[in-house]
Amino acid sequence: MTKRKYILYAMMALCFIGVIFVFAPKVKAADDHIDDHIVINEIYPNPNSGGNEWIEFYNPTSADIDLSAYTIEDGTHKPKTLAGKTIPALSYFVIEKTAGGFSFALNDDGEILILKNAGIVVDQVVYGKWDDETNNPDNNAPVPAQGKSLSRIPNGSDSDNDKSDFRILAPTKDLENVLPVYSNSIIINEILPQPASGSADEFIELYNSGSVEVDLSGWQIDDIASGGSSPYTVPVGTIIIAGGYLSFYNTVDHISLNDSGDSARLIDPNGDVKSEISYGKSNRGQSYSKFGDNWQWTTALTPGGENILTVEIQTPDQDATILTTDISGARSQPDGETVQVTGVVSVTPGKLSSQYFYIQDGNSGIQIYNYGKNFPALQVGDEIQVVGELGSTSNERRIKITQASDISIISTHPPPAPLSTVIDQVGENLEGQYISVIGVVTKTSGSTFYI
Repeated sequence: MTKRKYILYAMMALCFIGVIFVFAPKVKAADDHIDDHIVINEIYPNPNSGGNEWIEFYNPTSADIDLSAYTIEDGTHKPKTLAGKTIPALSYFVIEKTAGGFSFALNDDGEILILKNAGIVVDQVVYGKWDDETNNPDNNAPVPAQGKSLSRIPNGSDSDNDKSDFRILAPTKDLENVLPVYSNSIIINEILPQPASGSADEFIELYNSGSVEVDLSGWQIDDIASGGSSPYTVPVGTIIIAGGYLSFYNTVDHISLNDSGDSARLIDPNGDVKSEISYGKSNRGQSYSKFGDNWQWTTALTPGGENILTVEIQTPDQDATILTTDISGARSQPDGETVQVTGVVSVTPGKLSSQYFYIQDGNSGIQIYNYGKNFPALQVGDEIQVVGELGSTSNERRIKITQASDISIISTHPPPAPLSTVIDQVGENLEGQYISVIGVVTKTSGSTFYI
């Protein structure tokens, strides 16, 4: 058996008996990120045709600041002096790439800007792929598209992490940066990953559950967050009416949903994910559709209309053999076997992962997994029946389900009591069970501790 962190370690943390060490976080003042010096507040590196690049500075203090000793430079390290200028308290100053402004060019794909006072760095902003000075591009601000600016949100705040401090917005030169508010009523309602007629008919359908129409200009549709297809930006002037549907086909958005499992995401112009759905292996010719709080595969494809639940009726010779057994018996079966087990919920979905939870009976425990995070509402102590396919991950046994209806809630009981044991008896035989041990903490690492 390969060495790994058992789920029971996490369960032990819930019921650990002994000394508990509490590490107090650093306490910050409410305005801790509002600086006492000038900040680079907004950057406009890729203007529309005929426009100029510019950099906006903001004075977040209550006093005027003389810029006589200030300079601004980019990655070429050719500073532009700001002498002769003063920024009043709580005010802005903009310098443009013109004859009287700065001479360096702001790179569209990545750059560093350094603001100095008498040679001392006061503020620094890095965006895009630039890593010559920082060696840590993961903390860089994003790259704005043409006609968009890179803006501090909240206005004037500085946590020294450009990725979290800056958002891509419409330019607001000499004005406060304000994050627009976008509708929460637009959801992904139906997806077709594997059309019977070919990939061109793949679609992602949106639904407006609100009472007013919503302008989707600049919103994006995407698949899995890391890798996958390039995001599709919804064209200007695209409106979805109240209570209406809008479908985007592969021929237009070029989003290719994988047959073996993928995600579909709806992202507003602020970069916030407004709706997301993940699924496991898809069914040919069936759409994955939202019904209330659950998602189901249905043979009725309804792009532009209300979802209809229909399922394929399998003949007896098509039915998979389902082995009804206890959890211990299920764990001994090979991967790919379809089993039906009954157990009590010991850890609910979302506690350790949004994709799985745990059940146990009197003798054993096992993980219940769903790629699409599609589970009924469960609580610790629920007695449930599960039908699914056995699998393994990192040598841990689990039952994979495809939809919430694979789980039936039989009854509800008080939370199960932990099984009391000793450390040297903790092993694979207790995998997936709720236990308690007594021990001494020997090491901590993030959210993990060792005893």
